[in-house]
Amino acid sequence: MNPAADAADEAIEGAIALLEAVTREASPARLSGARFLARVPRLEQLGRLIDGLRAVHAADASERMMGPVDTLGAAGYASARDAVAQLAGVSEAEAARRIRLGERISSGLSLSGAPVAPRFPAVADAVLDGELGVEAAEIITRELGGVALRVDSGVIHEAEAGLVELARGSHSRPPLRAELVREQVALYLLAIDPDGAEPTERTARMRRRLTFGRETPEGMIPVTGMLVAEVGAQFKRLVEAHRRKVAFGADATGPGDDGEAAGAQAEGAEAAGYIVADDRTPAQRRHDTLADILGAAARVKDAPEIAGSAPAVIVTVTKKALDDGGVGFLDDHTTPISAGAVERLVDSRGMQIVTMNESGRVLSLGSVQRCFTSSQRRAIIARDGGCVIPGCTTAAGWCEVHHVVPWREGGETHVDNGVLLCWGHHQRIDSGPWRLSMPDGVPHVRGPGINEWTPAGMSRVRIPLPRTG
Repeated sequence: MNPAADAADEAIEGAIALLEAVTREASPARLSGARFLARVPRLEQLGRLIDGLRAVHAADASERMMGPVDTLGAAGYASARDAVAQLAGVSEAEAARRIRLGERISSGLSLSGAPVAPRFPAVADAVLDGELGVEAAEIITRELGGVALRVDSGVIHEAEAGLVELARGSHSRPPLRAELVREQVALYLLAIDPDGAEPTERTARMRRRLTFGRETPEGMIPVTGMLVAEVGAQFKRLVEAHRRKVAFGADATGPGDDGEAAGAQAEGAEAAGYIVADDRTPAQRRHDTLADILGAAARVKDAPEIAGSAPAVIVTVTKKALDDGGVGFLDDHTTPISAGAVERLVDSRGMQIVTMNESGRVLSLGSVQRCFTSSQRRAIIARDGGCVIPGCTTAAGWCEVHHVVPWREGGETHVDNGVLLCWGHHQRIDSGPWRLSMPDGVPHVRGPGINEWTPAGMSRVRIPLPRTG
């Protein structure tokens, strides 16, 4: 018999029964503001207590697999991770996370049966008291563990205690968010690590990667990776500098576009009677800005070559599909693209169109008759100055040239029929909300908040035409 274990099991069962009743009757919407503000931190403490128990039990699963009597292996589990995942009904990744943290905060037993202090005692006490969340605990233990071989153990424990004190807060100071804990850990490491930031940077360089996943049924290409600090920071700054804000009508005011809920904001604005010119979410605009960057990179004069040619993506399409609105195909990708997408690609460099008949005979390659030449592009840049859609700040060098009157409808590849559009606006120009026209070779737009055809672009030399009539 084990009275302590029996008492613990009874307490767990009682807590489950009590919490089940509380969960059904909680009704947070009925709380006053003051009571809501008081309850949320207490619920977090309760969750932290549970998280701590889960972590130390997960770590014990690992100890049992390596012990003289492998009870988990005898029960049919392949590993401690497999056992925790199946017993708890979580993913193996979550099971591994719990095991790692548990191993850092669990007390153990020596071969003689004497208790062994946890590797990070201050973190262990704070987690098991419900004063430190597992996210902050993972950050502190992982980062301090990474320098433990280079830093005296006494210094490590002093840093650990200081970080725990900052992270868990006090009666007069709220606990730190995980992002701020990470920042504080970085400052501590710079102070205590004799090698400074160099080992961290060296590790980061080893972990850098960019991976293209398998094409999805919808034709999307997953991209994952890790960028070293200077590359990631430059990329973020470049993208954020060219993000377009949600544009509203000239006489309207509405919600901004600073959060990830831009799509919901746009819906709310439309319901309130606002005219929304750009309903893309920030994530979608970052994607479109990346498309602008890649398009500009493909057009630079000294771009790297593949087999002696510019790195063009080949688009294969039959003449019938091009004329009648069928589909085309990008090389190395099985998902078809619409004739409208092919038309937009024809306007842009970095793509070469191969037109075939139904039997597979090559009828033509993309040529300057269909694509705007470098000279034409320079002239259009001088006239437009950037994307002609009002409110868009995409620079001219990042823009694509668009046939205002489509080529297949008789539109000429001429500066009087070409305008600059960023990738995102180029994709949607045929479906709205903006419309383009070219009277006397000058781009005009009409759309949200602009009911009449109005000259567009950012030319510094345009002289406003006098009104007639």
